[in-house]
Amino acid sequence: MTTKKQRHFCFLQGNASPFFLALGKGLDAQEHRVSRINICGGDWLFWGDWNAIDYTGDEADYGDFVAAYCAREGVTDLVLHNDCRTTHRDAIIKTKEQGVVAWVFEEGYLRPNWLTLEKGGINGFSSLSKDPTCYYEIADKLPPFDPGVPVGAGLRGRVMADFRWQWANYRYFYRYPKYRTHRPYPIWAEYLTWAKRLLSLKWKRRQARRLIEVFTVQPKPYFVFPLQLDSDSQIRIHSPFDRLPAAIDTVVVDFATHAPNDTHLIIKNHPLDNGWINYARQIRRLGMSLNIKNRIHFIDGGDLGVLLDHARGLVTVNSTVGFAALDHECPVICLGAAVYDVVGLTDQGELKDFWVNPAPLDTELYEKFKITVFSTCLVNGNYYSGRGVMLAVKNSIQKMEHYPNE
Repeated sequence: MTTKKQRHFCFLQGNASPFFLALGKGLDAQEHRVSRINICGGDWLFWGDWNAIDYTGDEADYGDFVAAYCAREGVTDLVLHNDCRTTHRDAIIKTKEQGVVAWVFEEGYLRPNWLTLEKGGINGFSSLSKDPTCYYEIADKLPPFDPGVPVGAGLRGRVMADFRWQWANYRYFYRYPKYRTHRPYPIWAEYLTWAKRLLSLKWKRRQARRLIEVFTVQPKPYFVFPLQLDSDSQIRIHSPFDRLPAAIDTVVVDFATHAPNDTHLIIKNHPLDNGWINYARQIRRLGMSLNIKNRIHFIDGGDLGVLLDHARGLVTVNSTVGFAALDHECPVICLGAAVYDVVGLTDQGELKDFWVNPAPLDTELYEKFKITVFSTCLVNGNYYSGRGVMLAVKNSIQKMEHYPNE
């Protein structure tokens, strides 16, 4: 006797990780139907041909293709990584009209040890409320905060998986000739600039530690501006900036114009930046032209936690570092859309006023908000280590089955 499949989960593009295949196998073991649409060599490498079909058409037609497949095959749920990719946005919008639910994964809002998983969308597309009062009601109905199992970020596995993903995209280009990456740079160029950055990274980290020590041992008032990746879709989709250099220009000019003369701005590079853009040079030139070269500092490394413990505030577009700052009770202002950009959590005024009088954190509200986020938006685990993947699969299935298709 054949067991009837409960739901049909169709997987779209994931990231460079074995996680999606493991999740698909886990859902299949729970008697759900599972399928996959591969659109590039990396997809095929990490999933293979199991219950899979290839999409080899134009990007502009992808949403229609997915919608037609969902209608024909009775798909109830889409599973994908990053809902800002053009292909994914189109597919989500067109299948939503059919009642198909989208499950969106991303790196965790809070890291390490956590992945983000939301029904419908994440970050700027998240269903999390902007009404601070609702978090008191929601949190009181949820179980106590569970710190989860430590699994780390799996950084070494991430680097190796990304290398294999990109190699497969070149190796199997003949199979997906129209595929173009969502990333703004040629992959070969990213690896070349990454190699160049790695050669000097040890020295840059020593420099960063020395500067942080100067600012924390002999305290000086400073603000922190953590950089995101220029390829980050959160910059392009959920902010007023098309690229990261424009955000840097805006923040530095505003700091030079409105910040008290005794304050400093520490700009911290993203740990996974590929080195394609020379931010140090951009910031140095801005400092000289605005006559603040001794008050603006670029670092490529250093302990973020120590920086946040002593900072007057953190300026971000919509980085997840904002969550870390709230954990350290460091005032935050967002220049783009972020799930934590809520009255009482972040400064809702203008940047020019933040430099002078940053709004403090409502710590009670933050505890309620954090309980809500952990319970509804995060799963314990990671994408890259064996233990982390197994844990993430177990917790993701539990969450996805708990919220059935409506």
